[in-house]
Amino acid sequence: MVVGILIALQFNNWNEEKKQKEKEIINLIALKNDLENDLNSEFIPAIGKYDELNKYSSTAVKFYFNKENIPKDSLLKCLYESSREWRFSYNKGAYENLLSTGIDLITNDSLRIKISSLYSDGYSELILFDKVVQNFNDNQYSPIVFNLIKFNDYTLSQNNFNELKYSIPISNSIKSLHRKRVLLLDRVKIVKKDAEILIGDIHKELERLGG
Repeated sequence: MVVGILIALQFNNWNEEKKQKEKEIINLIALKNDLENDLNSEFIPAIGKYDELNKYSSTAVKFYFNKENIPKDSLLKCLYESSREWRFSYNKGAYENLLSTGIDLITNDSLRIKISSLYSDGYSELILFDKVVQNFNDNQYSPIVFNLIKFNDYTLSQNNFNELKYSIPISNSIKSLHRKRVLLLDRVKIVKKDAEILIGDIHKELERLGG
C-alpha cells in the first residue's frame, strides 16, 4: 500500500512538472512572438525614420550655426520634416501575462533575469526617452516653427527666409530637438540589440525544453 501511495505521489509530481513545463513553453513562445513583432514593426522602421529625421535636423542645425548654406526651400523642408515623430507602441502583453502568472515560471535563471531587465529597464528607459522627445517637439519646437511658417505654401520670400535665418528661438529649439533625437536613436539601437539577443536566447531555451 505504501508503495502504491509513493507511486501515486511521484505520478502527481511528474504530472505537475509537465503542466508547468507546458506553461513555460507557452509563455516563452508568446514572449518571442511579441519581441519579433516589436523588432519588425517598431525598432527597424523607427531606426530608419529617425535616421531620416536626424539628417533633416542636422542640416538645419549646421545652417543655423553657419556651418552650411542651404536654399530657402530646403530650409523649409528641413524644419517641417523635423517636426515629425515616430510614435512607439510596444507589445508588452506576453510579459505582463507572465508577471501575473509568476515570472518564476521561467526556470532558466539567466534567461529570467534578461527578460526582466529588457522589459523593466530597457523598455522603460526607452519609453521615457521617447516621451521627453515627443513632449519637447509638441510643446517647444513645433509651436515655434508652425507659428512662423505656413507649411501649406512651400515657398519662402527673402524676408521670410531672413526672419527664419536669424530666429534665435528656432535655432535653439532645433539644436535641442536634434540632440535629444540623437540620444533617443542611440537608445533605440541598444534596446533593439538586447531584444535580438533575447530572441535568440529564448529560441535556444525552447529547443532545450522541446517546445
